Amino acid sequence: MDPVLIVLRGNAVTGKTSVASSLQERLGTTDIMLVQQDITEEHVDTQIQMVQKLVNYGKKHFHYVILDGVLPKDSYGEMLNELIEDFGSQQLVYYFNDSFEQTVKYNEQKIQPHDIVKLKSWWIDSDLLSQEDIKLENGGIEQYSNQIIDDINDLPLF
Repeated sequence: MDPVLIVLRGNAVTGKTSVASSLQERLGTTDIMLVQQDITEEHVDTQIQMVQKLVNYGKKHFHYVILDGVLPKDSYGEMLNELIEDFGSQQLVYYFNDSFEQTVKYNEQKIQPHDIVKLKSWWIDSDLLSQEDIKLENGGIEQYSNQIIDDINDLPLF
């Protein structure tokens, strides 16, 4: 089986990183490269290049490459579409589609919650790359992880 790209996108504090960690545990840490994008707006051009290089490295050396981040379409869309095309049929793109209100509830459970004003300033409503994105909403880490594992198992073998 060719390397698989799993993209976990969505607003801050929607569970992407927790799902990525869960997948890493379930799929085996030696077979996975986890690439996490920082949510800051500083040096976006440099971050885009770095993310792309890391994912391409992962494609050559790991069975699964998980890309986790806010990854706004306006900034990262072109690069993400190139990566998706490069992985062909061996890619899954998820968008964590929780409401802002639900995100605030998740934020309150964090050890170091973000300032609500800052959280609101980061918010991008329905920032899908395409209609083919798989929306994850109203679920939890285990449910989302199970769905992604099932989706991986449904990918073509070549």
